[in-house]
Amino acid sequence: MQHLSATKRALLCLLTLCLSGSLALSQQKQLVTVPNSEHRLMHSKIAGNDYDIYIHFPAGYDTAKGKFPVLYVVDGDNDFSPTLEYLGLMMAEYHIKEPLLIAIGDGGLIGTPGNKRNRDFTPTALKNGPGTGGGPAFLGFIEKELIPLIDSGYKADPTQRTLYGYSMGGLFGTYVLFTKPLLFKNILIGSPALGYDSAKIFDIEKAYAATHTELPVHVFIEVGELETPGQKIPNKKLVDLLNERNYKGIDLHTIIIDKVTHLTGKPVTMLKALGWAYTNPHQIF
Repeated sequence: MQHLSATKRALLCLLTLCLSGSLALSQQKQLVTVPNSEHRLMHSKIAGNDYDIYIHFPAGYDTAKGKFPVLYVVDGDNDFSPTLEYLGLMMAEYHIKEPLLIAIGDGGLIGTPGNKRNRDFTPTALKNGPGTGGGPAFLGFIEKELIPLIDSGYKADPTQRTLYGYSMGGLFGTYVLFTKPLLFKNILIGSPALGYDSAKIFDIEKAYAATHTELPVHVFIEVGELETPGQKIPNKKLVDLLNERNYKGIDLHTIIIDKVTHLTGKPVTMLKALGWAYTNPHQIF
């Protein structure tokens, strides 16, 4: 009996160890990958910073002989996955041609210590805002380092580039609009933070208007009905300016989305912006 009892105890210990090992194995973190996608860490000599570049390849990319439209999305750490979902909806509903997606991450998710969107998306530096004003360098990185890499190394159509940004990213998109408008066919601007630095973005627009009568780009601008006056008033000023200037070649669509705030309007804006940009004629919904 004592021998059997010892054997049972040994078997019980072995079973416990096996179960513990299985439990520990099941609790290990597993890496999740997005199909047909890759990640690159890219150092910018121009900006002096590292950027996470998330790339998603359209269906049929490997065997395609032609080139694809390219969608550049800032806030890529947050917006890579949502963009894929909304593009999928547009493909199902409107049969758009799927673009090559390039999502640019800048240090981590929004709100985390490493995130540098206030550095990269701001066109001017605040006196009391250390690290701000990196917009020109960030644009230099996109124009002179990232785009040449994508154009030369991927099946990218340089005549079919789109830029999307929201909030501070929308401020950056507005900055691009008045400094390098020919870089993109479509510039999609969601609820831009135009009041930043005493609304100096309007000085940039004024400087552009002083030497240009043309603005040949498709422009989407959105603001939410329930946003604060600090968002809505500068937005209206920008829309009114663009209409008053009557720039030649501009294809402008502006929208106020009903019953949304700055945050709840974000997913609706991306869906509407992508739908407008990638349908011909433009679908407005």
